[in-house]
Amino acid sequence: MSLNRSFALGAVTAFFGLLLLTEVLLRLTVPTGFWYERFDFSGDLTSLAELRDRVRYSAPQENRILLLGDSVLGASAIMEHRIPQGRTLTLNRFLTMGLVTQGWHSLSLGSDGMLLPDIEALSPEIAAAPPQKILLLLNFRMFSQEFNQGSKALSRNFLLADLPLDIQKKLTPDKPLSQEAQLGDELYAGMSDHWFLFREAQMAKTLWYYPSQKDFFQRLLERMVGKNESASDLMEAALKQKIASYYQPYLWDKNALPFTCLKQVLDQWAVQNHIPITIVLTPQNRKFLGEYLDLPSFQKNRKALAAFLKPYLFSGVVYEDWADRYPASSFLDHCHLTPKGNDQYSKDLVGLLSGGKQ
Repeated sequence: MSLNRSFALGAVTAFFGLLLLTEVLLRLTVPTGFWYERFDFSGDLTSLAELRDRVRYSAPQENRILLLGDSVLGASAIMEHRIPQGRTLTLNRFLTMGLVTQGWHSLSLGSDGMLLPDIEALSPEIAAAPPQKILLLLNFRMFSQEFNQGSKALSRNFLLADLPLDIQKKLTPDKPLSQEAQLGDELYAGMSDHWFLFREAQMAKTLWYYPSQKDFFQRLLERMVGKNESASDLMEAALKQKIASYYQPYLWDKNALPFTCLKQVLDQWAVQNHIPITIVLTPQNRKFLGEYLDLPSFQKNRKALAAFLKPYLFSGVVYEDWADRYPASSFLDHCHLTPKGNDQYSKDLVGLLSGGKQ
């Protein structure tokens, strides 16, 4: 009995000792940028505390260029299409390598599902360590009616407190969060703020693609009997249904929340702080969209965005509409490019950021 008790006590002591040692190790190494140099976290934002770590430690302050955008920067679409070594084939990775040759150090704050209120919420963190240049990749989904107001208009709840009060009111959910959900959010934020191991573990989880149980068995079946083309067709149809609202007849409202947030960030970054900003309307695959795309709205909305941004061209803003730039063969789906497409897109962006007309 005493042996079992001693063993249990020793195991518990060793476990907590290991936790303490790991916490000390992370507190020493995170501020050096050690982990950010070795792992690509683009496409992921898990907590405000980690976001601040990234801004402070992941890239040198000198000649820093800030990358902002949604999932087109990251690896999620590549991983979903089961392309090996997907995180080495992202737009962010190719951009980082291309910009280094031009003397720039890139910092990516892009993430899956990012919307314009999220980008505005990043302003306080950006102001704490202003970059020398900003690249902002805008996607059609950012302006869709679905994300004009309510809780859906912000992809990360932990960013809510960094928004102006008038914007916060527009993001209030239809139903208040339950006490359990509020407590869970507060507990998560508290642990992220004060426990390095916890917040770095949240980021480490994002380095692996976690398929659903159905997807796991689908892969297993494919290894035994070959790929089922009908399953791929079904996945494509489901994706088209999911994104259909982004491209259906709807004219973007310049008084809506996305444009309000875009105006406020441009006023702050370009007009007040004189940071050069390059904005690109990211490429779209019209062939994939097919009948789901309302072409008149597609064209009118592009012209509306160009007209909205025109006054800012005198404040150091460069705007390019690249919605039609690449052929369908360069895409995995409606807006995510193949590895080869990402490589070409990055080269074109590096040329644009270097002052060349693309």
